[in-house]
Amino acid sequence: MAHGGFGMRNGSLDHARLIAAGGIVVFHSGAPGAAIGYAGLPFFLMLLILLAWPAAERQPFGAFAGARAGRLLAPWAIWSGVYGALKLAEVAAGHPFAAEFAPWMALTGPALHLWFLPFAAVACAALWPLARATARLSPAARTVLAVVAVAMALGAVLVQQGADLPRPFAQWAEAAPAVALGLGLALLRGAKAATAALIAGTAGMLLATGWPQGATQLALAGAALWLCLMLPLPDARASRMSATLALTVYLAHPMVAAVLMRATPLPDQSAGLALATVAVTLAFALALHLAGHLGRQAVAQLRARPATA
Repeated sequence: MAHGGFGMRNGSLDHARLIAAGGIVVFHSGAPGAAIGYAGLPFFLMLLILLAWPAAERQPFGAFAGARAGRLLAPWAIWSGVYGALKLAEVAAGHPFAAEFAPWMALTGPALHLWFLPFAAVACAALWPLARATARLSPAARTVLAVVAVAMALGAVLVQQGADLPRPFAQWAEAAPAVALGLGLALLRGAKAATAALIAGTAGMLLATGWPQGATQLALAGAALWLCLMLPLPDARASRMSATLALTVYLAHPMVAAVLMRATPLPDQSAGLALATVAVTLAFALALHLAGHLGRQAVAQLRARPATA
């Protein structure tokens, strides 16, 4: 499997996914360093575009959208069920229904952080016509469009300054700059020098506009992505495991944090709680992965028995 049109699968990107998921855990915990940890979100968004772009260029829409929906909306449905059940349990314990459920959840699911998965599915679907339309353009034309995408990213950053949007529109607005920058990077087809120039140019434009809110996270994410491309690691079982665990860490960490806050004396918004949440969520994700692997092996053995009897 290629990584975003950059050749063979890049293990650095897979390991970086897990680090980015840990950063988001730190951000949601409100611990020291939370603002830095939030760079994990634009990293995920840019990587999402890079990984989807080559498939969008070569696959028909049905196959492309169906594959992305399976990867993104199936976990969303499962974890929406998990968090919905937990909220219903709180209602049964005496919490007001309105305190657990809100109208905005119709667009995200019953936990706010789940917004990322349906947003990513829609972003991928919208990506398809763009990738198809630009597939045969010359490198010069693609470079011009990449610069336009950077300008769109900058505009998206500036527009949201001071805006007080409701959920989940605020989250969508925060995601827009990274999606636009991801489009610019995808248009360059992994050319390392051009990618470095585009990221540096983005940082320069942000600096020229006064380094607005969100600039640090966008610049860190772009730099991390460039570093992964410059220092690729070979595809290995450990790197693929990192990529697999990253999504579960992202999806499960609010549940784990809630349990830790109730079961331990760790104070809210502390480094101790953030580190404990990362460690316990990672262990939970690994246990869940191993259980799924063993379950699949058991099913395969059961299916094979009649043929070998």
